[in-house]
Amino acid sequence: MQKTMNEELVRSIVQDVLAKIQSTGGAASGTAGASEGGSCGCKRKASGNLGVFGDAASAAAAARQAFEELRLKGMAGRRKVVDIVKRHCAAKDEEWGKLEFAETKIGRLEHKIGKLQGIQGIPGVEWLQPLGMSGDHGIAMEEHTPFGVVGAITPVTHSIPTLACNVINIVSAGNAVVFNAHPGGAKCAAEAVGAF
Repeated sequence: MQKTMNEELVRSIVQDVLAKIQSTGGAASGTAGASEGGSCGCKRKASGNLGVFGDAASAAAAARQAFEELRLKGMAGRRKVVDIVKRHCAAKDEEWGKLEFAETKIGRLEHKIGKLQGIQGIPGVEWLQPLGMSGDHGIAMEEHTPFGVVGAITPVTHSIPTLACNVINIVSAGNAVVFNAHPGGAKCAAEAVGAF
């Protein structure tokens, strides 16, 4: 009996969340720079609107394609994406802070702006240093390698800074990412994804 009630509760919650997402103008899943016209210079055309997709499968497929393209661009491509994210956050700190504050109605405006300003200090590819070792038994080289597509969820409290910091970390490591933004911060997250 308890198991049935738990399944019904989970089903009810999921239906409620999906209804709220649909009533706010669509899903908020997205991949940074996953569509033609994005500032990352990618050549593909995604089915989403500037990186925002209506379903997880489409977002994941676009992210997989982005991962393959990023892999071909090497460290220079990773640096370019990180630079784009940092430049946008610095240039739009007040605009995005106000947008997020108006949508979420949580926290303090000055904190939202401050978090966007602080993104300049987030470490990127410069922290990924290979480790070379040598000794009596030979030479070994240890290098980090990407593994593909990462799934991430943003909180309602600060969607854009979380999204930006995760893009920097995940792309620096050579991976692509699909975000599912909290419904309470989905519009501002979609705005940032579209700009990246």
